[in-house]
Amino acid sequence: MGGSCSQCCATVVLPSNIAFDQIPTSPTRLTSSQTLRLIENCIVIWLFDDPSRKYENEKEQLRSLVYGFQVFTNPDVCIDYLRDIRDEKVFLITSVTYQSIVNFYHLSSLEKIYIFDPLSLKDQKRKKHANIFSNIANLCKQLQQDIELCEFDLIYFSTISNLSNEISRERTSFIFIQIFNEIVARLKFDSNAKNVFIDFCRLHYSHNDKQLHMINEFTKSYRPHTALDWFQRSCFISKILNRVKRTREIDIIYKLGFFIKQLHVQLVHLHEENESLLKTLSIVYRGKTMLNDEFDLLLKNHTYGLLSFANILGTTVNKENSMDFIRHRLAIHPDRLGILFEIHFDHLIFNEEYPYALLKSYDLKNAEICFADGCIFRIEAIEQMNANELIIWCIKLRLISKNDSQLVRILTPYRTTEQHENPLSCLGRLLMEMGEYRRVEQFFLEILKDNSILSQPRRLVRAHNGLGANYAHQGDYITALIHYEQALKISLTYLPMDHVDLTSIYKNIGDCSLHEKDYRRALDNYHRAISLIEDNKQASNVFIIDELQTLIKNSKKLLMLTSSNK
Repeated sequence: MGGSCSQCCATVVLPSNIAFDQIPTSPTRLTSSQTLRLIENCIVIWLFDDPSRKYENEKEQLRSLVYGFQVFTNPDVCIDYLRDIRDEKVFLITSVTYQSIVNFYHLSSLEKIYIFDPLSLKDQKRKKHANIFSNIANLCKQLQQDIELCEFDLIYFSTISNLSNEISRERTSFIFIQIFNEIVARLKFDSNAKNVFIDFCRLHYSHNDKQLHMINEFTKSYRPHTALDWFQRSCFISKILNRVKRTREIDIIYKLGFFIKQLHVQLVHLHEENESLLKTLSIVYRGKTMLNDEFDLLLKNHTYGLLSFANILGTTVNKENSMDFIRHRLAIHPDRLGILFEIHFDHLIFNEEYPYALLKSYDLKNAEICFADGCIFRIEAIEQMNANELIIWCIKLRLISKNDSQLVRILTPYRTTEQHENPLSCLGRLLMEMGEYRRVEQFFLEILKDNSILSQPRRLVRAHNGLGANYAHQGDYITALIHYEQALKISLTYLPMDHVDLTSIYKNIGDCSLHEKDYRRALDNYHRAISLIEDNKQASNVFIIDELQTLIKNSKKLLMLTSSNK
């Protein structure tokens, strides 16, 4: 796609006989999404200050057991790397002195620090510092335990206030969870979906022998009725799903779509099997910790509002089990608040779109209930608890029906024909409203890298239009113009030059040109857009025509003003 923007965008009407397979579809600029991505919540970093001590055996053991393992020998480079971490929690192993690592504690991505010193007297050192290890096997064991606790704490939820209808990031996030789940539920996946996901996993776990072994087992033995069993295992599939549901990486969620649908079906069947036992239960619990600011924003003043978990939610009948989890997490992070979700449910309220089920258990006192991702609850009360000097808030939730009047009022404006006809555009718009431009870019660039869509021009057009809108929202009009021009070129391989569906592309090109102060090009594209509407009486839209006429009027004024100043 090389060349300057003026070269790329100067032509207003393109020839209609472009060969589709001659149009380049690669991304226009290198982004982080083109490197091997991190696909779990937690990564392990080892910083040591003596390059002469190679620790090759220890590094190999860690690399084969934990995900995202990286090594640094320069503390400043390591700190710079950690500052750029946005989505992951970091477990840092260091062999440097305690005075050197105090500079790391302020980093928000840092979860825990371990000192590895194979030459130390372990028992004496442990008196001073609980996380000092002289044995790599013991360190690996502790790491895996701590990562499991952290993963369990990283459930993501959104709330929506009952007091305000203002559009906010939090409100849009709640809506996104519901609309995205509705879109995924309608998608159909072919028999190759599992293989696509497996290939993706093998690529990203190529250095992790333990997970590669599980991926091979999944390849051979997975069947739809085993989805829940696989999700409950501490392995690649649950780790990836829990992360991408939290981070909204919709391209990876799509790869997991076949699994999510089969998991939901299994929950529906399990609900039916255990319904008689389920009737004897009405309250379950889930523990979590949060920062004060998060609590104030998402929960504190949201009584009678709605709450939805993006993740598949495991809960327990045993309140003390959840309290123990909170105590363990607060011991590691005393600056956080403990949150106990007390979830009330009525067995008469059951939505197949958002199923829940009692997991098989011979001990009802410790039974677990699994709620599908997207289940919606009303926040009935928010109460502070006294628990041995710990600050713990009890959030009382009640499961609601999909026909709840408050929920229907919130979601109805978003259940449009666009959601059915162009789900990509719908999801992209919601992400942009949340300011998640990086996720939109990541998603559409992944589509452009997918060889399977090279013969599907309409999907390519949607991807380029999505990227164009995303860059335009950020004020990067030059890059947006490049993608809109690509969308126009590809559209003209299957649409006649006077087709009304080209209207929005011409208008978008005009808008970006106007922002770039290329008023003549803006005028040309606005005129082209309005002529397409006027020539097509069935598609006539007085509001769009009025908007285009206003834009033409303003562009003419700006063009005349610019000409008079020369």
